Amino acid sequence: MKHIKFLIGFVLVLVILVGQVSAVLAAPGDITGFVQSITLETNVDTAVTTVLITVLNKETSQTVRVNIDSGIALGLVVLAGDGNPVINEAILGQLVEIDSSTIIEDQLHQHPVGNALATFFSDIVDLDYETIMMVHNEGTGFGVIAQALWLTKKLEGNAELFLAIIDAKKTKDFSAFVFEDGTSPENWGQFKQMVMDGKKGKPGTLISIKNNNENNNNPGNGNSNDNGNGHEKGKNKDKGNNGKGNGQDK
Repeated sequence: MKHIKFLIGFVLVLVILVGQVSAVLAAPGDITGFVQSITLETNVDTAVTTVLITVLNKETSQTVRVNIDSGIALGLVVLAGDGNPVINEAILGQLVEIDSSTIIEDQLHQHPVGNALATFFSDIVDLDYETIMMVHNEGTGFGVIAQALWLTKKLEGNAELFLAIIDAKKTKDFSAFVFEDGTSPENWGQFKQMVMDGKKGKPGTLISIKNNNENNNNPGNGNSNDNGNGHEKGKNKDKGNNGKGNGQDK
């Protein structure tokens, strides 16, 4: 368990750092133009408000996004009496110059941790940012999400398995997970231990319930083998009595 705690801690630190570094990237160049429109937008995932500004330069308009501090520095936004940012309509039509280093690429206007987790675990089949944020918005913290993603990776699963792990964590029902020894974990701690297999240092082997039921039919397979051995022993006798057994029954 110490092993998985270290790994999850490492992952969380990594994704937060990645998110902070990648949240703001430089645009191709500084933008100069006349302010056409200003919009304040709040991201539903991060609760972070940014400024969307459209400028006109030589009959060509361009829309970019900057943070609140940059918006205030450019005069696009002012603080109201309650401290909340509001649009400065007085600057509409005025000339502004926007430093490229303050521009936020719109496709990166995502939750930094969610975005970094999706990037770090991009090798998990069918996993994407939207799936991670859906789980987070439904009440699961990023710490548990990171652990579930790591466990999914250890089990070589896909996004469907990740969602199943999250559901089991929320419902506290792990009966859907049956391991090669026929057992199922009773709680989250046992599940993590079974997957990571702390004693051997290897991940547990997960099999489906269907396969497990088939394995539980091994006594039938054993009988089949016994019959086969019996048939092998009386092989010549069966051949000799072929067709004569019916006569004897009569």
